[in-house]
Amino acid sequence: MADHTLTLSNGLTLGYAEYGDPAGAAMFYFHGWPSGRVQGELMYEAGLKYGLRIIAPDRPGIGLSDFQPRRRLLDWPPVLEELAAHAGAEKFHVLGWSGGGPYVLATALKMPARLLSATIVCGAPPLAFFGDAKMFWLYRLMIRLRGHFPSVLGAVLRLGALLARGSPDKPPLKWLMRLLLEPDRRVLADPEVFRVVRAGMMESLRRGPRAVIGDADIYLSEWGFEVSSVTFPVHLWHGKMDRNIAWEYSAQLAELMPHADIHWLENEGHYSLPILHNDAILRHALGLGAARPPAAAAGVPD
Repeated sequence: MADHTLTLSNGLTLGYAEYGDPAGAAMFYFHGWPSGRVQGELMYEAGLKYGLRIIAPDRPGIGLSDFQPRRRLLDWPPVLEELAAHAGAEKFHVLGWSGGGPYVLATALKMPARLLSATIVCGAPPLAFFGDAKMFWLYRLMIRLRGHFPSVLGAVLRLGALLARGSPDKPPLKWLMRLLLEPDRRVLADPEVFRVVRAGMMESLRRGPRAVIGDADIYLSEWGFEVSSVTFPVHLWHGKMDRNIAWEYSAQLAELMPHADIHWLENEGHYSLPILHNDAILRHALGLGAARPPAAAAGVPD
């Protein structure tokens, strides 16, 4: 991993990391929540394999990036434009996992001429529009705490980071892992995968709970645009065993978007899909064909 910082035109610092092939085509990777740039390490081997320079920025307030008060989702494309100029990337791919999904949509809306592809994996929905009824109960609890007891939410996030320092095969973390369905438990049992996921959570809290709560507020707010106005083709991937964010949210998005390319995988979850099917996801984004996953996991309408 190579960490970098960039001073933006507004005077704030933006942190990012690079993985994969430093001479490859640029792909900006938008991390989930709560996470940070280090989550991009999961793309390292695939970046080397497919000649991709994976550039993973911390969102404002996360990791190495300065906090930006009153931030909106549509503040992101100008930040990405500066980062792309700094990286010398005139054209580029974008890929967002989970909480990174809305940032892919904002980029596709505002910078379509710059994009080579746009992919969302297990993406977060516009909760202000779709509601949170299909979200994991733990997320729904945090949403309620955000509205009524924000200081308690901060304490919950700190406690979560403390518990994440433990071993996933020993209590109390072992008990929390049981909240996930089997595909995700299996993937997170890999020590390297768990190390990266845990490191992302730690980075999200580097600047304290206020920053990671501010990052979450984007999902609860009005996005400032209609999803139907995104006309650039967007590849949507979602596992039907995703307990964190139900796949039906992506199905709702697809119904609104004029050029959505959908891939629903029957037997994969929130973590297992992007990790086990990274190869298929990238091949499809790069137009290399043969994106269909193994038959045991498939439920993919083309």
